[in-house]
Amino acid sequence: MLIHDVAQYVRQTLPRPQFYIQDILPKQGVMLLYGNPKVKKSWLCQYMAFCISTGMECLSFRTEQVRTLLAQFEISPVSYGIRLQDMARHFELQDMMLYETSPMLMYLDDDRNFQMFMDDIRPINPKVIFLDCMAACFGGDENNGESVASFIEKLSIMKTEFEASIVLIHHTNKNLLSSNSTDRARGHSRLTGWVDTLCYMAEQPNGVQLQIKARQATRDVPNINIRFNNYLWNVL
Repeated sequence: MLIHDVAQYVRQTLPRPQFYIQDILPKQGVMLLYGNPKVKKSWLCQYMAFCISTGMECLSFRTEQVRTLLAQFEISPVSYGIRLQDMARHFELQDMMLYETSPMLMYLDDDRNFQMFMDDIRPINPKVIFLDCMAACFGGDENNGESVASFIEKLSIMKTEFEASIVLIHHTNKNLLSSNSTDRARGHSRLTGWVDTLCYMAEQPNGVQLQIKARQATRDVPNINIRFNNYLWNVL
């Protein structure tokens, strides 16, 4: 543990926050991307991964190109492969920059599963890891603080070993009366309190509104209206 004399500490040249997606995905940070079922959360996380792995702008945000892993635990490998092909038509992918794994249901809070997953992805050393979705890679009680803390510990180990950022896909709860997007994430508040960025996909008549709360952002990030069309996300 380090203890600093603040009078001396503030005179040092300290690095400013760095991002893989400007202002919303900090390096070695965690984003929680969540929304209602069928709001196309998986398609948005896939699009983000394509943008990061190619260095293309993502929803008007700058990106830094880096090796990226899409780990999805719900869809069959064949079905997911077709999704990747459909989106890939719009990108110039490079070898060894974007990887995917489709282990199906695999609870990473289980020690054995976690070590198996880490062993499998270690050779590619990803710097951004998408986990889609929490319900299929966490077998504990989402409403139990200790269970969620154990899962957070696993994500912290993953983030530290690979010096990586993590994007965790999640679902909303049934609290339809809440006007605060933070309260719409399902499960214990330990998770929303731990992540760096909350990205809520709010359904709109003509698409989706992203409501973003990012504590490391260099500016206030406004709500963004987007629409999914021809396997791409467009800002309205």
